[in-house]
Amino acid sequence: MALPDPGASRAVLIGVDKYRHLPSLRPVGRGRDRLAELLRDPTVWGLEQRHVAVLGAQASRDDILTAVKRAARETTDTFLLYFAGHGLRGRGGSARQLHLALTNADDEHPQIGSIAYDDIRDILTAGHRARRKIVLLDCCYSGLAGGMGQRAAPREELHQAAIEGSYLLTSASSTQLAFAHDDRPYPEFTGALIAVLERGIRSAGPELTLDQTWRAARAMCLRRGAPEPQQFGQNAAGRLPWVRNRAYGAPAEADPRARRPKAAVARRRKAERTLRVLGMPLVMLALATPVIPENPPVQGTDDRASGGRSAEPRVRPSSAVVPGTPRAPGASLTPSGSTTPKQRGPDPTARTNPEEKGVRVWLARSYVGEDAFLSAVAYAPDGRLVAGGSEDGSIYLWNAATAERVRILSGHSDRITSLAFDPGSSTLASASDDKTVRLWDLSSGESRHTLSHPGQVYSVAFSPDGGTLVSGGQGDAVRLWSVSDGSARETFHDQKEDVLAVAFSPDGEMVLSGSYDRSAAEYDVGGRWTWRDEKLSSDAITAVAYSPKDYVRAAGGYDKVIRTWTGPESGTKVFKGHTESITALAFSPDGEVLASAGLDAIRLWDARKATLLALVQGPGSSMDIAFSPDGKYLAGADGKAVQLWSITR
Repeated sequence: MALPDPGASRAVLIGVDKYRHLPSLRPVGRGRDRLAELLRDPTVWGLEQRHVAVLGAQASRDDILTAVKRAARETTDTFLLYFAGHGLRGRGGSARQLHLALTNADDEHPQIGSIAYDDIRDILTAGHRARRKIVLLDCCYSGLAGGMGQRAAPREELHQAAIEGSYLLTSASSTQLAFAHDDRPYPEFTGALIAVLERGIRSAGPELTLDQTWRAARAMCLRRGAPEPQQFGQNAAGRLPWVRNRAYGAPAEADPRARRPKAAVARRRKAERTLRVLGMPLVMLALATPVIPENPPVQGTDDRASGGRSAEPRVRPSSAVVPGTPRAPGASLTPSGSTTPKQRGPDPTARTNPEEKGVRVWLARSYVGEDAFLSAVAYAPDGRLVAGGSEDGSIYLWNAATAERVRILSGHSDRITSLAFDPGSSTLASASDDKTVRLWDLSSGESRHTLSHPGQVYSVAFSPDGGTLVSGGQGDAVRLWSVSDGSARETFHDQKEDVLAVAFSPDGEMVLSGSYDRSAAEYDVGGRWTWRDEKLSSDAITAVAYSPKDYVRAAGGYDKVIRTWTGPESGTKVFKGHTESITALAFSPDGEVLASAGLDAIRLWDARKATLLALVQGPGSSMDIAFSPDGKYLAGADGKAVQLWSITR
């Protein structure tokens, strides 16, 4: 199907980056201008320059409404409206009304200096000829534009709130803030959208649909810990193409090895250890603003998971997101001379399950980084070091017992997404959004090997003998590497979309992976068979783990549910309790406790009973977790620090 006719289409892009009474948003102007460039680019859409109106902080309410009205009247094909800036909620009886804040906006009186979204909607529903409407709103509380509260709104309410013949995406719910960090070039959701337009989607065809664009941008936001974008639609417009796919026809990475046969005999031989793992054209993308609401409610979405193997996880958000204020290391914490930290008293942020006896959790100490948020953590097997990876690409090494910073490893140019120590604690592997994995010699602090990937890398893990590294990232490939020389060993292409998490089995013979395509897969390292289960989840799987014993596998993701299983016909145990997406999983060294990190909190579970042992709510959202080798501590990447939690069972 043909793309929208550039000559019969129009776009209005509004980005308010300067405010008099609210914090200014520097990334907004950059995002607005870059998006305008891409829409004009013939390799993306090819709109004429005069058909793209760009408005900034100097534009008045009348200027904006007039520009929207004029463009809507001129459009006979596709109309696109984008707004980035602060989003405000109404007060009192107007609490469900969204206001788009202009430069003179007043948070105490949202109706002053802003545009009510209803006024925009009135113009777009005034009988204009555009057959498709794409509206990009990048602001807090944007779910209000779709009639969405903490839970999914009734369908009739969505029909009333949405624009007829439109496709609506929001970067947050009606109760959530969106993010625009000053140290990033663009607001989070706008940046994700720009990345999709710039790079394309390798698994897609020559054109991208609105649905494909939304899914890819949503995955990026969740990996960075931003609010989950929401989608609203009334027809099939989401399946219609709207831009060209820059990744289509790009040279694909050569696979030097044929796909391994899946012989029935091999499956049976390994069965006890294998995993049977497993529109409408209005797009509203809601923006990042640091305005904090009074007592903001916590968002929760309905758990759609069903029993057995049918459920719904998603991607691994591997960046520290909600800006939490880390706890400073306590002055009373003096070096103990041992390889495990000295404890301090019980912390009120940890809660235990009254039905479970003898489980206590408290904050033992903090390992403090610098300005950037920490997005990954690892605990050395010998117990001497804790590593933390940051969003600016730096890697911090701390003495586990004293919290003293030992070294900073520099070399990556983008966010660290995953860290892993080798079994001998002499090498650290780091995965990054800069499309590389680095192997660091910890004795010298030098990068020994750089493993290049075709896209961002999301997860790494060492084999038990330390000789092999597995990595997963953008694209459908699970890759095995030789640690000694950095050479590629095996590449598996059984999953259909980005590989978000990988783990090695305790015996080193198998690799488990989770993907954005909602499947989990298990691979024989020798290449004799693979197994893939598309029914384990109904959404992306962002975290996977093996227990040290009994070949228990675990997977979790966007559906906020964890599942464990031991073999093809074993059935699954279901762990429910998270109210936000799951970002990481880790088994204790004895396999008795399963720890899960989510955008809401860390939870400790009885791995056999699937019952909650403790709920740990730190100062921020822990994006990654790791147990100490003795199982007495759990480290969590939390804001600008790694928090170390003491666990007594």
